[in-house]
Amino acid sequence: NHRRVTALSYDGSFPGPTLVICAGDTLHVHLQNDTTEPTNLHTHGFHVSPEANHDNVFLRIEPHHSFDYEYDIPRDMPAGSYWYHPHLHMFVEPQIFAGLAGAIVQEGGLDTLPALRHVPQRWIVIQNTQVRDGKIVPVGQSSEAGSKLYVNGTIDPTAKIRPGQLQRWRIFNADADRFVVLRLPHGQRFELLAEDGHTLARALSVRTLLMAPGSRREVLVRGGRPGVYPLRAIPFAQFPGGDKQVNGGPVPNEKLLTLRSGGRPQHMRFNPGTVLSKPADLRREHVDRRRTIVFNEMVEPSGATTKFTLNGMTFDPNRTDVTMKLGSVEQWTLVNETGEWHTFHIHTNDFQVVSVAGKAVPYVDHEDNLALPPRSQSVILMQPTDYTGKFVFHCHVTTHEDHGMMATVQVVREPTAAQARSAVVRDGGLAISSAAYGSKASPPSLRSLLFFCRALGLASAHWRT
Repeated sequence: NHRRVTALSYDGSFPGPTLVICAGDTLHVHLQNDTTEPTNLHTHGFHVSPEANHDNVFLRIEPHHSFDYEYDIPRDMPAGSYWYHPHLHMFVEPQIFAGLAGAIVQEGGLDTLPALRHVPQRWIVIQNTQVRDGKIVPVGQSSEAGSKLYVNGTIDPTAKIRPGQLQRWRIFNADADRFVVLRLPHGQRFELLAEDGHTLARALSVRTLLMAPGSRREVLVRGGRPGVYPLRAIPFAQFPGGDKQVNGGPVPNEKLLTLRSGGRPQHMRFNPGTVLSKPADLRREHVDRRRTIVFNEMVEPSGATTKFTLNGMTFDPNRTDVTMKLGSVEQWTLVNETGEWHTFHIHTNDFQVVSVAGKAVPYVDHEDNLALPPRSQSVILMQPTDYTGKFVFHCHVTTHEDHGMMATVQVVREPTAAQARSAVVRDGGLAISSAAYGSKASPPSLRSLLFFCRALGLASAHWRT
């Protein structure tokens, strides 16, 4: 709020500069690491090569070193909302919390649709952090109650809209760990257009927006009668009792921004039945392989409990947990056996959501970061295309990711006989059961891998501007 604050930043701004790209572009990024920690860069949601100097999260850029990234944007990569942030294992949460995040917008798609091309846009980047004594508090010293939601670097900014006017909002949840549930007052609804950069076939009318950390949504909002209206992040139990501040949860009913409706009324029309896109439906395809992924946790042997610090065996970038065949269709069952929310995010290739918590999704829904409710089972379909190589999938509650809830995937043109057989992997913070390629049988029975919760002794970071 116009005060000077010491934080980590990209090019001195909080959030980082928004990058605007088009299909077919080549994006060059020169990353100069002027911090005291190693880091790297991940373009979240991009369908680009995961190797070499592209979206390679296994790279490590040491302090006072630089690296040149290059991203060849495919001509068929969906126009939509993406973002960028660090992805060096064990440094992800503290660096995002300290300010390293920024939005990416690929133009096209909805921008050219006759029903929407004249609708003004508003870009909303949400970041959750805590400021004390003129600097961002290291995440290990922060508290849920002390952390606040910032929109484009400001607490509770004012957004103007005319009565009856439609605005298209791109909302980015660039929080390190926090889920947000957004709601407008007086029963006003959002018209949901796109999720994680993927345009829906038709708009969905919803009263609340649940956004996991790392997720993006595009919505239409209509100006109400003249007046002032708050957009709120309403109470949400991300972990048991987490909707109450007394239990360490976020501040309930935190105001995200103030919407001020005024001026000459407008009468902008939008037909909710308008066809926005024609997304491919993988439910019509033959499934080549089925897998089960189990998210779990447990208390330390001492009996102590620690929220968010999940760890089985430490994530090993040199170990490959899953091998997929390029062009094949896989069905993954995601089982959350815990009492808190997780997410499933995978790099390079998105996926189609078939069901969430046992309920079928009645429309074609492509995402790259799916919220997993407590004690639930969700099903997705995935088809890796275009690129071979190694990348990762993980929970995007980044403290979970940093502490082991991540696995390495490789995509190959032809798997070996050993890679094609049924298998059970119990390493790397996730339990993974895979049926054999071409088999219609369910994956082998899987006794859940239990994650031992323990503090890993992360040193407090020393930030510099």
